[in-house]
Amino acid sequence: MEKFLIQNEFGQPQELLGEEIAVPGFDELQFILHAWLYDKRGGWAITERSSGKRITSGPQGTEHLAREQLERQLGLHGKEVLLRVLGKGPLSS
Repeated sequence: MEKFLIQNEFGQPQELLGEEIAVPGFDELQFILHAWLYDKRGGWAITERSSGKRITSGPQGTEHLAREQLERQLGLHGKEVLLRVLGKGPLSS
């Protein structure tokens, strides 16, 4: 586990304890898998570091599906749509 200091989507500093997930074709973005409150219970989320926006999440015990779920969503919506949603802020790289 690594500590990541980000600005969340509301502009507030936030420290995440998690691991980086690299996705082929999205090399300029840094995705972080970390613990997250999910449906009033423990869970996980994947947040894009430069925007602080949560991309996907799931309940505790399904962390092994996180990368697959992220790749499926990125493949479904595409890189251009993701970059538009994340805004024109600085990229992770």
